[in-house]
Amino acid sequence: MLSPLTANIYLPALNQIQKDLNITTEQVNLTVTVYLIFQAISPTFWGTLADAYGRRIVLLGTVAVYCGASIGLALTPNYAALLVLRMLQAFGSSSVIAVGAGVVSDVADRKKRGSYFGFYSIGQLLGPVIGPVIGGVLAQKLSWRWLFWILLILGAISIIFVSLFVQETLRTLVGNGSGYYNPTPFQWLARRRGKLDEAKIQELQQKRQPVKLNFFQPFLYILQPDVAVLLVFSGICYTNFYCYLASLTKQFNLHYGLDELQIGLCFICTGVGTIVGAILEGKVLDRDYRITSARFQETHPGSDDKSLDFPIFHARFRTLWVHLIIVEALTILYGWCFILNAHLAVMLIIQFFVSASTVAIMTCSQTLLVDLYPKKGASISASSNLIRCILGAIATVFIDPGIEGVGTGWMFTIVALVLVVSNICLVILLKYGPKWKRRRAEKELE
Repeated sequence: MLSPLTANIYLPALNQIQKDLNITTEQVNLTVTVYLIFQAISPTFWGTLADAYGRRIVLLGTVAVYCGASIGLALTPNYAALLVLRMLQAFGSSSVIAVGAGVVSDVADRKKRGSYFGFYSIGQLLGPVIGPVIGGVLAQKLSWRWLFWILLILGAISIIFVSLFVQETLRTLVGNGSGYYNPTPFQWLARRRGKLDEAKIQELQQKRQPVKLNFFQPFLYILQPDVAVLLVFSGICYTNFYCYLASLTKQFNLHYGLDELQIGLCFICTGVGTIVGAILEGKVLDRDYRITSARFQETHPGSDDKSLDFPIFHARFRTLWVHLIIVEALTILYGWCFILNAHLAVMLIIQFFVSASTVAIMTCSQTLLVDLYPKKGASISASSNLIRCILGAIATVFIDPGIEGVGTGWMFTIVALVLVVSNICLVILLKYGPKWKRRRAEKELE
């Protein structure tokens, strides 16, 4: 949650920053855009390192960079420093996106992966939601500089927590967890006292192979047709969600006359929807997987869910259509509700259901990506983050000019229609995904 939270916590304070540093609206908006760009690109670097050298060392090093950048931002004297330090802050914080997915892929098998990624998705989508709430309160009661002092505190707490309690999970280094690499203080002490299986540790150390780094690997995943189609689909869904977030502050101020604190509180409905959607979808994904697996074993006696014939795409997409209908229909309704001067409660209810269904779609997509590349969870998630953030940055740039040009009704109708067109990606994956997956598996065996 650290990276998306940092991206959005100072959105309610943009006007303060603009006045305090004496800059233009375009300049302050550029700080949002560059953060998203670095948030998109950086995990491709950190994901590769995390899949090679482990999760702990990458997390600790990058969050330390993040803390340093936060101190600089809290004390920044001018716009140039603000812009550069936001880039550095994004570079440091974005590692948690790829590494977090890598940890989930390490500890969860297919049968329970949906639930794990449900909780993982809460952080990714809750950050953009609670960020403006916290930012609105701090900006109104204190100042925009306090946003970064708070982020420094969160970063420092993260370093302490990871240092003490988060063990290394990369299976090539620690196997099923019985290995010893990048130890926590408690693991180091346990080994000193002879409480660890030294024979197992030595066995895993002897099996380790020399590491070959390929920082272009996350980009190469995008060239795989099934991955590319899935990333386009999930990226468009995320863009739709970000259109809500990026336009909310201005539209709620214009139509309902809300101040910064009130606007921040409006994000709570979206946050609750995100949590509810992630938890429920995780359970639904696991249930759909069990149903699909049982039917597969009935028609394929002697085969299990690791078989190349297992319909993994069908298992993950089994109930996805429900969420797509909700998001597409409500997005059209949302835009026209502004024109009809609908009550604020109506808008918040729509946001609740859209956020719940959006996080369900994102959880499904993320889970399927790791199903396709279970041993490269960090790198494949970096590829997903790359597409998602680039499209999110585009939404930030174009949503307000689009609303000014054609109005909220038609702008959100256009966004919804783009999402409707993207549904063809699911049809393509259900028809051709198994063939592409089999072809890749057979090529890896050659």
